[in-house]
Amino acid sequence: MVTFKKNERLANFRLRTLLFKKGKLFFQYPVRVIYLCMPREKCSEMFSDKQSVPASGLFPSPAKCLIGVSGRQIKGAVDRNHLKRLVKEAYRQNKSPLYSFLEKRNAVCMLALIYAVDKKMPYAAIENSVQKSLLKLQEKIEDDGLQELHASNQN
Repeated sequence: MVTFKKNERLANFRLRTLLFKKGKLFFQYPVRVIYLCMPREKCSEMFSDKQSVPASGLFPSPAKCLIGVSGRQIKGAVDRNHLKRLVKEAYRQNKSPLYSFLEKRNAVCMLALIYAVDKKMPYAAIENSVQKSLLKLQEKIEDDGLQELHASNQN
């Protein structure tokens, strides 16, 4: 379970747009988390037409994650790519509790982890922040419940 395969990445344009339009947000220094969680059966109903979202865009795993680093904050592409690798590795190492939490609730989640500060941090600090972010995400899902989206809301 310590992999980060292509079907776990949020690469579909329509799903990303939906996440950034309808998702909720919180900040766990230095990572900004945007998330959208819904029941698995509602998700499959909403995207059943297969024209708006291809089959590869659906959810074979409980979560799809997008990793980003702000180009405004970190100017050099080499540094941005390095930070993306660090955040991706921290997510890969710590996603298991989130996956089991979502599977117990028969839910799927789209999330974006965006490194949003203007200085490079060591891996230990990034990993600690990602761990706290994933725990906070579980708490927020527990408190707020799953979001109900309708087919008309996907655009």
